[in-house]
Amino acid sequence: MKDLIRLLIPVCAAGLVFRAAAQSNSWTSPTSGNWQDASWSLGIIPGTNQTVLLTNAGWKAVQIGAATAQNFPQSLNVNSVVISSPTNSFNTLLLNYAGAAHPLTVQTLSVASNSAVTLFSSGLQINGPNGEGMTIGGTFNQNDSVVGGNQINVGYIGPGVYNFNGGYLAVSQLWIGGPGVLNQNGGTNAFGITHLDGGTYVLSNGLYGATAYFDGGEFHQFGGLLQTNLMIFRGGYVLAGGVLDGDVVVPATDGFTSGNGGMLQTGGTNFGSLDIGSYGQGSCTLSNGVSFAESLLVDYEGAYNQWGGTQTVAGTINLAERQIAQNAFGVGSFGLGGGNLYSTGFSIEGYYTQTGGTNRIMGDVTTGGVEAHLRLTNGLFAANNVIANAASEGGIFLEGGTLVVTNNLSIGAYSYFPSWQGFVGDTGQLIASNILVNPGATFSCGASTILESGTLTLANGGLRAGSAPQQFGSLLLGNGGDTNSTICMPPDAGVLQFADSSSLTWSNEALLVIEGWSGSLFGGDKEQIIFGTNASALTTNQLAQIQFHNPAGLAAGTYPAKILLTGEIVPNSGAPLHADLALNVQSNGMQINLRGEAGRSYSIETSTDLVHWVPWTNQVASDGTIHVTDTQTTNAPVRFYRAKLEP
Repeated sequence: MKDLIRLLIPVCAAGLVFRAAAQSNSWTSPTSGNWQDASWSLGIIPGTNQTVLLTNAGWKAVQIGAATAQNFPQSLNVNSVVISSPTNSFNTLLLNYAGAAHPLTVQTLSVASNSAVTLFSSGLQINGPNGEGMTIGGTFNQNDSVVGGNQINVGYIGPGVYNFNGGYLAVSQLWIGGPGVLNQNGGTNAFGITHLDGGTYVLSNGLYGATAYFDGGEFHQFGGLLQTNLMIFRGGYVLAGGVLDGDVVVPATDGFTSGNGGMLQTGGTNFGSLDIGSYGQGSCTLSNGVSFAESLLVDYEGAYNQWGGTQTVAGTINLAERQIAQNAFGVGSFGLGGGNLYSTGFSIEGYYTQTGGTNRIMGDVTTGGVEAHLRLTNGLFAANNVIANAASEGGIFLEGGTLVVTNNLSIGAYSYFPSWQGFVGDTGQLIASNILVNPGATFSCGASTILESGTLTLANGGLRAGSAPQQFGSLLLGNGGDTNSTICMPPDAGVLQFADSSSLTWSNEALLVIEGWSGSLFGGDKEQIIFGTNASALTTNQLAQIQFHNPAGLAAGTYPAKILLTGEIVPNSGAPLHADLALNVQSNGMQINLRGEAGRSYSIETSTDLVHWVPWTNQVASDGTIHVTDTQTTNAPVRFYRAKLEP
């Protein structure tokens, strides 16, 4: 069969081609018959240099069968065949088990609307010059047959349909214009170029290995094997089933203008790499199915969106940015709304938005670019390391979902982008081992839940505490530098918890400045900054490097820090703190409310004459307050209370 295919492919030589005028030979019978029947206008069966016409009225088929090929092989080499049908007629040329050894050989073949050609185990050879060949405006059915030669045009003289059900299709140029359709339900098409010029190629089964040029047309795959690289210029490719084994560039370029192509995967399996938007505004969407790509590039005019299925990238995903004008940048966009995404690395210079699904990066995630965004509103984003580099208006935005960083989360910024946001928490959860906030960057917790187990390093960076539970590891200040870092407390309630940091060595000349503090000097209020679980969680030197700037309840200025027995740090006003004692009459006695230093023990005494005092109870102000009820007050006409700080 391979030898037969080679015979059917024309060999063109340079030089002049002289074509003699062809005689017309028309089928005259109003009913069906055989090719070799005496129903031709010339009185002879078709032959060389004839234009064969099957155009008269009636519903009929003219058959080329095994007897025709065996007994009249010379009649199968003609100049051209024209098949059309008048109103209320339908003409069919039937090649019925004529075999491929004696193909019907033509320069041109035209199948108009309301007409058909059907092949069963036969051959068709199209030897027309460049730009000419078989033109289909009706229906062409190929079943276990061989069709070869120079050119086929589908859909240009009518809504042509080519049903390729089996065999071999081997033409140099296959053009499908709108509204033409080629349905491949089997067989092999692995030769030449398919031009999707507004028409549609549908692969349901079989092998497609030819080159495909997209110029406004569509390629829909529901099954079979597509084994070629796709350059989608203008038009689209839909993978709904079967296997794609080739790289995809969408859109491609014709060398003069940029394209606007698209790819949609709703099923099937893709084994090719993806290049989206390198030459124009291309897009790729995965809603179902499986994709295994060596690499995935979303360039500055491209968009990738995933709503389901599984995308695995063996290498790094690259989301690119380019400068398109002065102070203007174009960025690629990447959206994950569902399904699973896996890769060994992710480079983000454009916009990454995740509203659902799971993204697991086995290696590092880096954000660069001027406007690089990593925005998580739902789902799971997990990586080994996340390095957020400089950007002007970009950063990491946690607005929901869970962000997991197995090792290090590093937030950094260039000096000429001083307002860069760095990390902004809104809701959601961050789980990380270590966090580094570099000079000029800001880590804003917001209402996100932060769970860090290792070390938080502030190297001239800023930390904005939030209202949700925020548990950090040990705090390292300065990281070898001598500049100041800042912690800004929220205007409402917020508890900022650090692990014991006494084992770390802070930079000697670096300061940690606390802004916006509005807690209680006794500790235990709605706003707290806590280290470890006791007063040993910070060294004396570390405590000396912490300052409170304009704390609420004190005169404007800067105050040193002191650490309470619970590990909470508060401003040191320099004045002694006296416990507050308040009484509240209850139906079962007198409630005593004491406000004192968190973690300290207080003794409460009673008296009936303000001279003789008797110890009544001893309590620890674990959260800065003690609430206790004296039920014996109903038996005493007069009863006084006082509190004493235990040594």
